[in-house]
Amino acid sequence: MKKFAVLFGAMLLANLTGCATEDFVRSQVDPLAERLGRLEEKVNALDGKVSQIRGVTDADKAALKETGDKAEAAAARAEKGAQDAAQSARDAAQSAKDAAQSANDAGRMAKKSEKAFELEQKK
Repeated sequence: MKKFAVLFGAMLLANLTGCATEDFVRSQVDPLAERLGRLEEKVNALDGKVSQIRGVTDADKAALKETGDKAEAAAARAEKGAQDAAQSARDAAQSAKDAAQSANDAGRMAKKSEKAFELEQKK
């Protein structure tokens, strides 16, 4: 009987200390689950902010490219305008030279006509 009591006591002791109760497990797991939940919320919030920043960055890149394209087009138009202005200045200078030459020619012709008129008057 003594052997039976010792054996029964050992089995009872093993059963009491070897198994975790549901409440014990819950008390250990619940705080971890809550921490994981808060961390997941923070990660999701950060993902949302990163996506928003990427969207803003992409929009800024597109706006910058558009501005660069417009600047290049404006520079090309300015260069064309400068070339046209330079050609107009060259044309104006040539026209001024031609006008001066025509004025000189007209002056010489006027002197010839005056001399011819004087000679005609003397006859």
